[in-house]
Amino acid sequence: MKKIIFTAACCMIFSATLFAQAKTGIIDKTGIDLKLFNAHQDYLRGDFAEALKKYKDCNTAKPNDASILFHLGQCYLSLNDVDNAISNFEKSESVDPNGGDDLHLNLGQAYLQTDQVDKALKELQMYKQKYADDAKKIKESEVDYYIGQCNSATELKAHPVKVTITNLGVAINSEYDDKTPLLSDDGKTMIFTSRRPSMSTKTKKGSDDDGDVVQQSFDNIYFSDWDSATHKWGLSYMMQGDINEPYAWNAATGISADGMLLFMFRNNNTDAEGGDIFVAKKSHSGSWNNPQTLGHPVNTSYYEDGASPSPDGSCIYFMSEKPGGYGQADIYKSDKIGKGEWGDPVNLGPAVNTPYDDGAPCLGPDGKTLFFSSQGHNSMGGYDIFKSVMTDSGKWGKAVNLGYPINTVANDMSFTITVDAKTGYFASDRKGGQGGRDIYMVDLSQYPLLAADSANAKPTGLSVLRGKVTNSKGKGIEGAKVTVTDSTGTKIGNLQTDADGKYYITLKGNANYKVKAGAANYKTQTQAIHLPESMVGTYSMQQDFQLEKN
Repeated sequence: MKKIIFTAACCMIFSATLFAQAKTGIIDKTGIDLKLFNAHQDYLRGDFAEALKKYKDCNTAKPNDASILFHLGQCYLSLNDVDNAISNFEKSESVDPNGGDDLHLNLGQAYLQTDQVDKALKELQMYKQKYADDAKKIKESEVDYYIGQCNSATELKAHPVKVTITNLGVAINSEYDDKTPLLSDDGKTMIFTSRRPSMSTKTKKGSDDDGDVVQQSFDNIYFSDWDSATHKWGLSYMMQGDINEPYAWNAATGISADGMLLFMFRNNNTDAEGGDIFVAKKSHSGSWNNPQTLGHPVNTSYYEDGASPSPDGSCIYFMSEKPGGYGQADIYKSDKIGKGEWGDPVNLGPAVNTPYDDGAPCLGPDGKTLFFSSQGHNSMGGYDIFKSVMTDSGKWGKAVNLGYPINTVANDMSFTITVDAKTGYFASDRKGGQGGRDIYMVDLSQYPLLAADSANAKPTGLSVLRGKVTNSKGKGIEGAKVTVTDSTGTKIGNLQTDADGKYYITLKGNANYKVKAGAANYKTQTQAIHLPESMVGTYSMQQDFQLEKN
């Protein structure tokens, strides 16, 4: 959720006043002044639950104090209890419109989070008018940013896109956070991340909104299989083996097109303190091997997350909070340069990245449409889902908001799309779910997304070309080069086989191609093919090569 603005000046004035009272003996060490001081100190160091308890005690003694009501509202807003935040902000405003320096700003933020856009805009404009002569305060408060979100929400809601959105229900979602949906190439398996408690994973102690000690679960990775009989997702189960490390945060972020590599985020107290990107490989038996860190230069001493591979496996897209970008978290690309080796990350630039958080990248099956989540651009509030299309020159085009109701004033993130581009999945903490973030399915049959102009253009029919490059004994050749050219002779794919000699690429269907396979110390082979397309799904064609030694 959006950060709560409490300016340094306000903090200094509040603390200085109480300090002055202490020096003159005005503070009663057993009275409300000391409680207010201690509550404020708790708030400043981020212990919002403890601050809330103290402010509640003060409110009992002084129920109509506008300042106390304002601080209660701030605590609730920081704890994501927006309804109680609004209630206390409104009470404070009714007693004194100036009950807190940031009252109109915070109330505007809270109204926006509950989709009361008109009320939010009114409060934010009142705040801006109040400090119209203080340019520094206006800038630090980011009030114009929130006003922009209100304007975006109004505009996008007035022109909804043609989609149908369905909550995946209790088979997938729980009362806890469920997020980052990933799909196997055939669309039959979903892998996702959940914070639900589990008997087979460890928990840690935390505190609830009232400061009471509770057990909090870590993120872990789950899966669900598609039930062809009921046309629904089956019950979800936690992945077994080494994928979910105890006492660690484990999150699935991307899966290779062949389903053999799972990219994930891990945060523990040993080899991934602070959060790093790992990758796990599926064995021939179907189990997942122990995840391995990607290491430098992808991982740094800063926070890295959200790694997602391109359809051909030649690169990954991920987010990082390392310095030198356009905001706190930016999206980067890193090319694969060898077995387990990745090139220096390249920032995707200002067309994608903003001064705010940008992350959760996912490259579409056409290999040129990037879906990502951002707090910037023309967000309606919180995180919105955007797309950017790579131009023929290799640059990223202007970010386009996927529109309402895919995006809302809540946090909408982690979009993924099926190979046939007819269905999408994403996570959102919008109202009406099971609790926390839920995973939703969106019918895109009337809203094509794999095109530069989603509102007017239809996506190109896509098909899959896959195969295996082996030696004369049938053993896969790792690192073999597979080049695909179209009928005009233009190179459109430059692939490298995996450890089993497999390759994969998504191409325009109903078209002719030449596919060339070669490897060091082997004779090159070239095969002309016609790649069909399917009218009911995604056509998949197998083209294998057996290379002979030079």
